[in-house]
Amino acid sequence: MHQCLYLEEILQEIFKNADSRSLTVLARTCRLFYEPTLNVIYSDLSGLQPLIERLPRDLWSTSSGELVIQRPLRPQDWEVFASYSRRVRSLRLRWFASDAKLYRALLSPPNTSFLLPNLRTFTWHCLSTRSAAGLDDMLVFMRLIFCHNLAAVQLIVSEYALAAFSDLGCTSLRQLVIQNHKVAISANVTEDAIHKLSALRSLACGEVSVRALHHLAQFPSLSRLTIWLGDDIPSALAFPRFPFSKLRYLTINTKSIGPCLSMLKATNWNIRCFHHRMDAGYDPAGRKVLLELLPLQLSRESLKCISLHTSTPHRDDDPITNPFSLKPLFSFKNLLILELIGAILPELDNDGLRKLAIAWPQLRVLILHQKAGLYRAPQVDLTGLVLLLEHCTKLHQLALSVNAIIDTKAPPTPPISSISNKLITFINFSNSPITKTAEVAAFLSAIVPNLRETLSWTGEVMCPGGSVQEYRKRWDDVAELVRVFAEVRKQEREACMHALKSEGVRKSR
Repeated sequence: MHQCLYLEEILQEIFKNADSRSLTVLARTCRLFYEPTLNVIYSDLSGLQPLIERLPRDLWSTSSGELVIQRPLRPQDWEVFASYSRRVRSLRLRWFASDAKLYRALLSPPNTSFLLPNLRTFTWHCLSTRSAAGLDDMLVFMRLIFCHNLAAVQLIVSEYALAAFSDLGCTSLRQLVIQNHKVAISANVTEDAIHKLSALRSLACGEVSVRALHHLAQFPSLSRLTIWLGDDIPSALAFPRFPFSKLRYLTINTKSIGPCLSMLKATNWNIRCFHHRMDAGYDPAGRKVLLELLPLQLSRESLKCISLHTSTPHRDDDPITNPFSLKPLFSFKNLLILELIGAILPELDNDGLRKLAIAWPQLRVLILHQKAGLYRAPQVDLTGLVLLLEHCTKLHQLALSVNAIIDTKAPPTPPISSISNKLITFINFSNSPITKTAEVAAFLSAIVPNLRETLSWTGEVMCPGGSVQEYRKRWDDVAELVRVFAEVRKQEREACMHALKSEGVRKSR
């Protein structure tokens, strides 16, 4: 056997790619494989049952699919339990009242090192809105496992459960995610859960209060922040000196534009990525103010990503007027990602797209995707794509509406120059009208030779004339054709390389 396979770290990396059945076989293959295989099998668990099932059968049984503890754990049982629990790195638990006896049985280990000492990631799903029988036992169990320098926690919880979590004192956390899929959690309860977690490096949660923002502003290691801001955020928001000194990724969710503007105005931000999600209808005036504010408050050198999402527009939103211009953002010369998704997008023609590409030559991801609202025919045509690829040579992800209707008998010809992007394999053409699928596919294959998949008309845009299904069908045809063209071009390149090699061999003789 190769010497590398005597290293447990290498074996574990290999075994991570095996399925459960293969891991079972590997564990029985040889002694060398046994320990690393068990480490992989028990590293990520969706419950405690796999650990309990390693204990003697007189201790547990299953009834109607539920695990039942029949007696207390003895010292020898704890030894067996510890031999497996030490391997667990990630654990996911859901609250079920039927598990109360299970947690109660695990509350008296010889010492806490017997109980998941290497646990680093924990997920808790508990939507209980009140104290339930046995929930207190589960919380005591969680307190025991939280004493081992837990690093990351994801909570899908009710407000009551989050309040209970706040009392557990898990101050070692580096990453925290708080979610609730039913009823929103109040800002005060969220504040109680996070204000003592000064070691956090990443936080994603719901609505936060102004006081919570002040706590977060002073967290010394916080680099990622995703929050919801309510409309009660004051317009004159202010932070202490040097707030958010290590923050690099900021996501703000709001119902209206005002709270986002207040947050940005409160300080100058040295961040790499800025995301804004707005759930209410589109606010043309507010969005214009936001775009003009970004170059003033965000670092023009550091910012690499801008992502703006808006929801369905109000009925009185004007679908004709160009809602905003991207020109204020052109000062971010190092931009790598621009993502605008929503009901209304900036109107671009070929010249506008060319200016965009010249402003951001390092751009790698460009997503301009209208998902709802009234349809407006795109002004960018297939020639505009050439202008984009000519200046953005590193582009590898693209979503853009393109007018691919070819009315003349002579379709646009691909450029004779060397404009060819080999990084792009998929393009979302959003809401693009199209005719003459073969000509369009041939054109795309010339400028994006590795294109293998396209997508279009996936949102809820209201297009007159009932032509959406026809457009979607034509783009599906284009997707099939570009895959064929890509294979043909690959064969041509291989044949050319073979001919060159043969010619080199012939001349060497």
